[in-house]
Amino acid sequence: MKVAVLSMDTEDWYHLDYFHGMRCDKSYSLLDGISNYCEVLAEHDIKSTFFVLSEIAYATKTLLSDIVKQGHDISVHGWGHTRPLVMSTDEFREDLDRSRKALEDILGISVQGYRAPCFSLDRKRLDLVREAGFKYDSSYLPLYGKMNLSDFCEPVPGVYRLGDFCEFEISSLSLAGKNIPVAGGGYLRIFPWVLMRSLIKAYLKKHSIYTLYIHPFELSSRTDVPLPSEVGRATRMRFSLGRKSTKRKLFKLICLLKSEGFRFKTFRDLRDEILTQGVNDASCK
Repeated sequence: MKVAVLSMDTEDWYHLDYFHGMRCDKSYSLLDGISNYCEVLAEHDIKSTFFVLSEIAYATKTLLSDIVKQGHDISVHGWGHTRPLVMSTDEFREDLDRSRKALEDILGISVQGYRAPCFSLDRKRLDLVREAGFKYDSSYLPLYGKMNLSDFCEPVPGVYRLGDFCEFEISSLSLAGKNIPVAGGGYLRIFPWVLMRSLIKAYLKKHSIYTLYIHPFELSSRTDVPLPSEVGRATRMRFSLGRKSTKRKLFKLICLLKSEGFRFKTFRDLRDEILTQGVNDASCK
């Protein structure tokens, strides 16, 4: 099995933690990056998972409906990009239910997956995701710390299963005792492609599952973003660096994955495949 899952954390630029607590001009949107991403997917005939902030779902209903019609997977990314680890368990339960219900009501579909904003999830809150009826989560990023998954089995490296629930690890390369990010996002945007290509190729030699996450602002064609006046120079650079090259790097990444023999699936479809193949796996019963 060689499978790549491309995903988009579907949020606007002002949802980023860079700008938490600042007064942002929310009338200025970079959500055109969603359409630009869909164009890349269509050109390569790839289906993707979109983790959507429900706060923006009403305003993007037509676009999201088209995404569903194209065969992509819609999942939950929370309501307004509040990190679960700063919520009480009751607040998090409410956020899960509110977010999922909104997406399902707006789009008329069943939503199965979840990803926490900023991958901010511990085992206690992962259990709440399961209890809420979600079928999979993709919030485990070793770069940001460990999550206790000791009672999960691992039918495929990087995929953890408990009953019919799957946790999908975000790809990172273990190198010299450190976890090096290779899963996209700001790393694909900021790092030179020659470096990312080297890291990703090293990862693919050892792993059969590769995951990518990316954001609309990284693929937006709009450049004159009215950042809040209090944003410092370092943050401005971190936000802007590499945005013009992201689409080109995404093309190169897809071509690299294809050349290495990887198939492309959504998280929903990969979960179904894992469950089917894991039926006879005694460790996963």
